[in-house]
Parts: sequence; structure tokens; C-alpha cells
Amino acid sequence: MKVYTARHKLIEKYDVASSHGIGGGGEYPLQDGFGWTNGVLAALLAEDEL
Repeated sequence: MKVYTARHKLIEKYDVASSHGIGGGGEYPLQDGFGWTNGVLAALLAEDEL
């Protein structure tokens, strides 16, 4: 929640072991969100509003 509250968006990778919470590493720079996971979250949030 700390990262989302600060950035007002989901990011692709999180580091749950550090205080800043932002993940890194991999083949490319950190991305905003991650396609299908953003879609699943949106669907779950929409169901919760029903």
C-alpha cells in the first residue's frame, strides 16, 4: 500500500523485504502495472462494488 499511496498506481514488481517496497531487476526497467494483473484487479474491485 505504501508504494500505491505514494505513486497512485500499481507497479510490476514489489520488494516486500525492503522499506521502499519497489522491486527491480530483470530484463527491462520497472513497468507501471502488468497487463493481465491490472485487469484481474479491476474485475475483482468491480465485483466488490456490486
